[in-house]
Amino acid sequence: MPISDTAPPKNNLILEDGLFVLNEGNFDWGHGTLSHKKYDSDTVNNEIYKAVNDFEIGNVAQSMTIIGEKGYICVNNSGRIDIIEAKTSKWLGRIEIPKSSPRYLLPISNTKAYVTDLYADYFYVIDLKEDEVIKNVRTSGWTEKLALVDKFAYITQTRTVYDNRKGGQLLLKIDIATDDIIDSLALPYGPIDLVVDKNNMLWVLSNGGLSSTNNPKPQPAICQIDPGCFCIKKQFNLDSENYLSMPSRLRINKEKDRIYYLQKDVFSFSIDATSLPKSPIIYKEKRLFYGLGISPRNNDIYVTDAIDYVQKGWVFKYNEMGVKLDSFKVGVIPNELIFQ
Repeated sequence: MPISDTAPPKNNLILEDGLFVLNEGNFDWGHGTLSHKKYDSDTVNNEIYKAVNDFEIGNVAQSMTIIGEKGYICVNNSGRIDIIEAKTSKWLGRIEIPKSSPRYLLPISNTKAYVTDLYADYFYVIDLKEDEVIKNVRTSGWTEKLALVDKFAYITQTRTVYDNRKGGQLLLKIDIATDDIIDSLALPYGPIDLVVDKNNMLWVLSNGGLSSTNNPKPQPAICQIDPGCFCIKKQFNLDSENYLSMPSRLRINKEKDRIYYLQKDVFSFSIDATSLPKSPIIYKEKRLFYGLGISPRNNDIYVTDAIDYVQKGWVFKYNEMGVKLDSFKVGVIPNELIFQ
């Protein structure tokens, strides 16, 4: 079913020196799309994936990771990872993962990557030369974001209060030589996102796991974790009363000394802070902020507005002081911001 009411991008479009926006599309509607905007141009190219390949990304476009000249798109509700040529968005191939819900991909080496999964209680080891799964590693729940520090990978394992699986709220530690989970650290409810700072400290955002009668007042938190002792060094608690007030999207600047997150508005704090800020750096006003990205070129802040999760959304660009610089329209439910 076509969803476009805009002109398709020009043929032979070269996608470089810019920002990709991956638009999820609605669950089960199959309308994930890919947008691109060059940093120094006002032109936005939407629905480039379909224009180049003559078929849709599918359902649901969850994340995209660029490795060399390839882009790996995890299509969450379709059990696959589609591979494109990053410069053109031309489809190159597909990694099928039956009965899976792939979420995020992290390159571990030139030949290996890990992929997390929402429902299967596995993470996957991918051969990047053959573009195939070579190993399933058993977990005890939903695996989400990943990071690499020295010889170990770290994966958040999370669940909501409505998830009946017995798995804990954990940060998993994986030996990348063997792909074995060698340790796990208990975290506040809902560990969902993580970044690594300039001192190789891990920061994990726990969203509180939603509210329920058993969890009437969720307690989200942001924790700093020392990989050396594999222990929590700092914990900042946040308040949350419902889904819309849950924190999300932990990000870090190019110097890796300043952290950003969404909690309706955009907040920012130094890695040396002793408390979280009381006021945001960017107010959402009437928008529904959904995705967040910090440019690795100049620390510009990009925030997506999903509006009502049905109509096409927007991306807003601010400088690092929170002054608005630009805005442009993209696709339905703009989620991931991928910088070239």
